[in-house]
Amino acid sequence: MAEILAPAGDGVSFDAALNSGADAIYLGLTDFSARKSAANFTLDNLKEYAARAHVLGCKVYVALNTLVKDAELTDFFRCALQAWNSGADALIIQDIFLGKLLHEVYPEIVLHLSTQAGVCNVYGAKLAKRYGFSRVILARETPLSDIREIAQELETEVFVQGALCTCFSGQCYMSSFAGGNSGNRGYCKQPCRKKYKIDRPGFEKFSYRLSLSDLCLGKDVLKLVQAGVCSFKIEGRMRSAAYVGSSVKYYRDILDKNTGEEKADYSDLMRSFNRGGFTRGYVYGQDPNLISSDIQGHAGEKIGEISVIQNNATFTYVRSNYKPEDGDGFKVIRRGKEEVGGGVWRSFYPQLKDGFCLIKNTAFQAGDWVCLTLDKRLENRVSARRKKINLSVEGFFCVGKAPEIHIRGAFGEKIFEADFLAQEAQSRPFTEKDFSECFMKTDEYPFEVKASAQIKGELFIVKSQLNALRRNVFRQVFVCLSATHPTLEERKISAPIVNIETEKGQLLAVIDNDFTSEVYEKIKPDYIIFKPNDYSNEDELSNFLRLAEYYAWHKLLYLPAFSVGMDLNRVLKIVKEFDGVYADGVFALEFCREFSIPLFAGTGFNLFNSWSAFACKSEGVSEIVLSKELSDKEAAFAKEVGAFCLSGGGIKLMDLGHCVFGKRCSTCDERTLYEMTDEEGRTFPLRRYKNSCCRFEIYNYALLAHEREERALYDFTALSNSEKEKFLLCTDVKSGMSGFTSGAAKRGIK
Repeated sequence: MAEILAPAGDGVSFDAALNSGADAIYLGLTDFSARKSAANFTLDNLKEYAARAHVLGCKVYVALNTLVKDAELTDFFRCALQAWNSGADALIIQDIFLGKLLHEVYPEIVLHLSTQAGVCNVYGAKLAKRYGFSRVILARETPLSDIREIAQELETEVFVQGALCTCFSGQCYMSSFAGGNSGNRGYCKQPCRKKYKIDRPGFEKFSYRLSLSDLCLGKDVLKLVQAGVCSFKIEGRMRSAAYVGSSVKYYRDILDKNTGEEKADYSDLMRSFNRGGFTRGYVYGQDPNLISSDIQGHAGEKIGEISVIQNNATFTYVRSNYKPEDGDGFKVIRRGKEEVGGGVWRSFYPQLKDGFCLIKNTAFQAGDWVCLTLDKRLENRVSARRKKINLSVEGFFCVGKAPEIHIRGAFGEKIFEADFLAQEAQSRPFTEKDFSECFMKTDEYPFEVKASAQIKGELFIVKSQLNALRRNVFRQVFVCLSATHPTLEERKISAPIVNIETEKGQLLAVIDNDFTSEVYEKIKPDYIIFKPNDYSNEDELSNFLRLAEYYAWHKLLYLPAFSVGMDLNRVLKIVKEFDGVYADGVFALEFCREFSIPLFAGTGFNLFNSWSAFACKSEGVSEIVLSKELSDKEAAFAKEVGAFCLSGGGIKLMDLGHCVFGKRCSTCDERTLYEMTDEEGRTFPLRRYKNSCCRFEIYNYALLAHEREERALYDFTALSNSEKEKFLLCTDVKSGMSGFTSGAAKRGIK
């Protein structure tokens, strides 16, 4: 049976997950966690939480799923070892190259490849397996056909509940370039949850154009079981304990076929968190409810409507069958789309027969929906749950002999002998009831005890001795059940040794979808990276190839990070016309290896430190580009490893796996480029391209212009010919021309 994997951002959520029936819990530490804003856990208390989970048959996975800088490498590997030695059953790693190094030195440590690695096709799974990962956590955008194929290759984990990132996993740089807060480092400020407008009819008004609904696959998880998925992941390390407990119980009841609870479980889900309903996401194709453009925060569950009471200056009447609890929270939503206010109900408010009162708000209108967003009864139900394991405890007592305690459970039988002798009774003898009353007390241990005793003769047991025996027995049972893998001693991890011969002098690579501009006569790139607007358009391909042949370009085909099986089938049909590929997804290492295609590893590889860069180079790739989030100082090893750096043009901020226009294909204007504007007036180029279906990219509002590195990469994809000309006049931001940025090069990111 597939496991239910629950999030825990703090101890309260951990207990909610454990007591609601989770098979495994994932959590982050104070360092190297992609959810820095969560309370998280420490190496000191991880051991305690892991032990409690193991006693109840639940695993604990520790997320070390951020990108790591050179200065942090020692701490990262030490933290990984300490987390393992504290009881972690697996470590979740984003940087596949650091995971490879960790596995080579500590093959005992179980590794799961984070969704941030962007695995959405079988080649990514094959690479993870070759590098020593035992499980891959799939990108949320992965369709069912690819899930089936991947599950045949490697243990597979799939998101089934919770928030959906707008951007394809691991490729979001919007928060980073909007203020130096990198999502890849755990500091995402969620600019995707803000309002934008797009220059297309019907989309000109500000709305939450990038915000996605929360995922809820519900009974569809049973189809994923048939597809071979081994783990169902619930997102939500930033969510409440009520949300965690409700989500776990919902999927527990589905998998256990407890159909009588389904309606109540779903209601609890709605009340704990949703953004105006749920979506099935991408598994079965883009769901119609994927984008939540009207409501950004928690919408709750509708339980009534506003009904105006005349001549009441203090309260507004809510018509509802729901009986509120003191402290319940409500949100008022007009026509199910526009939030107009809310309130908290208190027990001293006026009592009504067919409803209740909220404090008056002039924004309320008759007919507005009243939605329950904080259910105190639900919180109490979740916190009251207690998962326990059954123990059969039998005592054997005989005068003059040391008492024996026999413990039976799912683990078998264990026998414990007391360090004292039973004495002959001088007054009231020791009874089976005395024994049961003592051993029914389980202290802090999660045991459900059925106690009995066999007593030969009339004997006496000192109560304090019996209590001490009970505590010692239960402590030893707890320690036995919580036991995990052996502790590992620290071993030396070194940087990969690679013999690198790099071409001397400056080299230039350019990414573009249109090479007809005269700028290419001026800059003469060493690598031309063709980014088609449509991978199936034979005319577009032929026009480029004629141009490339005329200028004798060293030409590469651009391979997006989000490339599922159908996309790669199209790529294979045309890649033979090129000298290799430039790829933004690590899966390309295995894809190119299998088909003997020369590879230029792009910025999407997120090569964030020298060790990962050397490890990537050791795969025999022709060229690599370092992460665009590194500062000049942090990228100083670029010359040593022979790496390119993004130095000019557009900065791609997001790869989207869905249509931002809701897939309204019949009314589509099929433009390649749009303008997306935020409420501060900044305009972001929004590009459409086609492979197996339409995909979108978002670029930064300001062009990048940085002092050219020895190996420089320009991205001209979303630039007009005039912008390309303008850029060539400003290759140094110190010249002061407006509309340019140095990106992360000067200030870096957290």
